Amino acid sequence: MGDVVKLQGVGVSPGIIIGPAHLVARCMPDAPHYCITPDHRQEEEERLLAALEESRLQLINIQQELTKNKNNPELLYILDAHRLILEDTMLRDGTVNYVRKGYNAEWAVVRYLSEIIAVFQQMDDAYLREKRADIEQVGKRLLNNLLGHSEESVAGFPEPVVLVAEEFTPSDTLQMKHETVLGFVAQRGGRTSHTAILAKSLDIPAVVGVPRATGKITQGDMLVVDGLTGLIHVNPNTQTLAQLKDKQQRYILFQQRLMDSTIQPAVTTDGRKILLKANIEIYSDAFKARRLGADGIGLYRTEHLYMNRSILPDEEELCRTFKQVITTMKDLPVTIRTMDLSGEKKSKLFYRDSEHAGINPAMGMQGIRFCLREERQVFLSQLRALLRIGSEGDVRILLPMISGVTELEEVLQLLGEAKESLIKDGLNFNPNVPVGVMVEVPAAALCAKELANKVDFLSIGTNDLIQFTLAVDRQDESVAYLYESGHPAVLRLIAMAMAGGVAGGVPVSVCGEMAGDPRFAALFMGMGIDELSMTSGCLPLIRRITRTIDFTQYQEMASSVLEGHSTAEVMGLLDDMLRSSCGDEYIFH
Repeated sequence: MGDVVKLQGVGVSPGIIIGPAHLVARCMPDAPHYCITPDHRQEEEERLLAALEESRLQLINIQQELTKNKNNPELLYILDAHRLILEDTMLRDGTVNYVRKGYNAEWAVVRYLSEIIAVFQQMDDAYLREKRADIEQVGKRLLNNLLGHSEESVAGFPEPVVLVAEEFTPSDTLQMKHETVLGFVAQRGGRTSHTAILAKSLDIPAVVGVPRATGKITQGDMLVVDGLTGLIHVNPNTQTLAQLKDKQQRYILFQQRLMDSTIQPAVTTDGRKILLKANIEIYSDAFKARRLGADGIGLYRTEHLYMNRSILPDEEELCRTFKQVITTMKDLPVTIRTMDLSGEKKSKLFYRDSEHAGINPAMGMQGIRFCLREERQVFLSQLRALLRIGSEGDVRILLPMISGVTELEEVLQLLGEAKESLIKDGLNFNPNVPVGVMVEVPAAALCAKELANKVDFLSIGTNDLIQFTLAVDRQDESVAYLYESGHPAVLRLIAMAMAGGVAGGVPVSVCGEMAGDPRFAALFMGMGIDELSMTSGCLPLIRRITRTIDFTQYQEMASSVLEGHSTAEVMGLLDDMLRSSCGDEYIFH
């Protein structure tokens, strides 16, 4: 074993695991580069097409096995995305064209996919940047089939291990067995990657984005992996290992206590009821939300329905997908956000030009702007589906990136057109589906009262609100230190949005990362916000915190915090406040 090392990555699925490292080769295979003479190009083209078909059939077989084992069907959409890439004519034609120019099949695959990956790497949106991983994984499978290589299975091992690789594919994650795979560490990946989403959904502790993980960890190293903090201890000494094992046991007991409180209502000590809802990305997330006692879905992001597709989802498919979530949540409310797409978030699998990306895509043609100006008919189809599914359960429509009343009025006019078209088509729908606005740009917070006068509710999206308020791209490492949730300006804008909603007579909720942070969740309660929506995994902790809070006391605390002069002062007040009511247990260290 080597020396003691600490590595820092991104914790994407919580849990503290201890076990030996097992390195798995998942790097891109070396592709030979050579020229094909004209008389052999037809043969090389056939070899390429055969590998494409072989790769497609492999994915179909994996899907069929997962279906036999009764795995959640929504997880299969990730494999569908990879299959659709393989079936896309642009991939076939693009690689074949290189073969016809004299490239060997492997070189043609590398050359064409590198062009596509370069487009994704330049994207501003983190979710979309990570879609390049799907293309790379498809390319890796295709190259392995061309070269006759096979990858080591991660389905089972003689003893429990912690898997370490440059990157894991979604199909890798789906094959991991809890009995023998304690968790995994990946050199690449981020919070919104398919692999990270699956790991969290399947309760597999994981840390990704660990620089040089495969170079600093060797086979058999003893690892302690903290999926909460993203910290990895490699070969800790006896004393450190004992401390970490103690932390692991305390975490397990803490989680058990949290789960025991899942059936209890989120009510403050002085009787104020707080609604705790879940943010979901994919259908399978609804099962976890239900299991963890969510009071409904506060934010269902629909962008994934339009990504990695060669054909846009039609209205009927949207209705079926939405109905699955509504059925899972039974009689609980489901708030569905309309597609938050940008010029970069085109539904085509491959495209070469990013005509609407602009210098700063985050401030360009995205969200509702993109829907109204670039994809109006696609947006209209989604609105129709939402109105139709509104007759099936408690559905609310949430509009993203609204910056003012004029923009909102244009959307409401289009919503009216959707209703008229449904009447004309003789389709059943709910004309009174509640409509809300996401407050995620400062302009919306500043005119919250005016917006509230025209909608049924407001939902404060903290992630983008912080970014736009502080002029900080959270994906830009050079300024990431300035992305401060506790910045006084951010908190005052949230308070302003809250006051505007109250003045307009509509309820106000908070969704985003801040809602799942115990300190801010408590602050929001003290500000009078009684609905929070967060990642499902945060629900048990926030519920437990809620049951220790005295609302009246927290009202006074909130006033003090909003007068804070700096982030450090604000965070100090929040820490002191929360510790005074529930001790150090409020956040697990």
